[in-house]
Amino acid sequence: MIGIYYANSLHAPWWRGRAKSGGQMVEQIIHTFDIIRHLLYEIDTVYARMRNIFHQEVENYTSEDVSGTVIAFKNDAVATVAGSNGAVPNRWLSQCQLVARRLTVYFSDPNNAIPHHTGGPYAKQCSLSSDKDSSLTQTLDRLDAIEKGGPTRTPMLEGAKSLQLVLAVRDSADSGQPGWVEGL
Repeated sequence: MIGIYYANSLHAPWWRGRAKSGGQMVEQIIHTFDIIRHLLYEIDTVYARMRNIFHQEVENYTSEDVSGTVIAFKNDAVATVAGSNGAVPNRWLSQCQLVARRLTVYFSDPNNAIPHHTGGPYAKQCSLSSDKDSSLTQTLDRLDAIEKGGPTRTPMLEGAKSLQLVLAVRDSADSGQPGWVEGL
């Protein structure tokens, strides 16, 4: 599986500082890791590199603006994630591609996918799309859970696991060594 998250924005001053925002990996690219975790399951090892190459001259910009991660899963799957905050200004690109046995899926954005069923004598293709605002849907789900005292559609533990993953990715980039992820 391949995931990419590209942007190019200076964002708010708190976002530029890694100590406050966690960096682009923690604040933005985490959502790409959410999707990959959901589709490929338990993670074994991560290896990452991060740099600030596009915004070195911007005062107090200590977040990474390029990153690359390789993820090895316990089921032998492999994924890569590329991130940048040096792409097209004020555009956010979030895409994934999944190649699996008998299925390849291209996610052009969070609301549009083209699955190719490749297991038969000929490849079948269709498209899936939605106009649903996923950020609004998530917010309304949380508000509903708070008002009713019930659970959210996706357990909060899943968010904690994605945070644990991106922190392991960040640690790997900082140390230059692979990171092992327990309990994911």
